[in-house]
Amino acid sequence: MCSLATNRESTLVRPLRPGDIHQLNRLISSDWRVQLRIVPSELLTKIRSLPGFVAEDRVGLRGFIMFEPLPSQMGLLVATGLRDTWRVEPYLDLLLPPVQQSARANGLGALAYIGNAEWLVDHLKSRGFQVREWIVAYERAGSSLPPHLSPTPALLRTAHFNDLPALLNLDDLAFEHIWHKSAGNFSEALARADSFTVALIDNHIVAYQWSELYGKHAHLTRLAVHPDYQGRGIGAQLLHRAITDSLSLGADWITLNTQENNRRSQALYERFGFVNTRQRIPVLWLDL
Repeated sequence: MCSLATNRESTLVRPLRPGDIHQLNRLISSDWRVQLRIVPSELLTKIRSLPGFVAEDRVGLRGFIMFEPLPSQMGLLVATGLRDTWRVEPYLDLLLPPVQQSARANGLGALAYIGNAEWLVDHLKSRGFQVREWIVAYERAGSSLPPHLSPTPALLRTAHFNDLPALLNLDDLAFEHIWHKSAGNFSEALARADSFTVALIDNHIVAYQWSELYGKHAHLTRLAVHPDYQGRGIGAQLLHRAITDSLSLGADWITLNTQENNRRSQALYERFGFVNTRQRIPVLWLDL
């Protein structure tokens, strides 16, 4: 723990703990400089499993940062926020050092932030974070069905927990290390995702998709095809399933993100009615 004395008060930095959940929810609901890659209803579960730190004074919680260690030996900032009356500079001066120290203690070689919160991006850049690549957002509005597919190259079925080893292996082959999901991510998705489908050829999993629903908004979280099976229409088959599952659950707006330089994937999404929103999201990276 550490503290920063000012002329009127002392700010204490300590690890985030489950007992902070009520103050955390209060800050998230009342203050505007908050960035979450976690569904608020899952915050308590994440606090119990992920490293994080809070800054507090005699009034209560001033700010927080939580990060998720990923298999790529990188820590992703998944929850950041501070009280409206606090400036960003002292917030980061106090909370970034213990986050970096904790990341190193967890064997991580880098920290990353994915987002475009104006209040945060420039301040992270001033502390050594650099833009590694850009993400673009796509959306599909309305309830029109996707184009009919024929033929269908793979057998599709709902994913189950026994698929976890194959999914982890496929994820490692299909994505660069910065995008790898952990076993915990997959286990949680297998338990909670509104749509999680695997594609099989010769009884082997060669691709998968998972989508999540938030009211009438569905988000395609992941679509992956084994490199040896790309170009056969399996990605289109899974995208078709993701859209039809989302529509059947009442969604009328579907979103997804993809790398700006991945024109092959973008062409597929556009074929299925997705439109580039022109929203560019930086991936910021700090080597430790």
